[in-house]
Amino acid sequence: MFRCLRIQAEKAYFRAVNIPTLLKRLMSITGMSEQW
Repeated sequence: MFRCLRIQAEKAYFRAVNIPTLLKRLMSITGMSEQW
């Protein structure tokens, strides 16, 4: 049971870390497309 909670916590953590990087990537892509 503790193991499952730990896995869920890790997944949530990775998701929280990945969202800002994905947003930055999207922002840079849209910024580049606007320049073109």
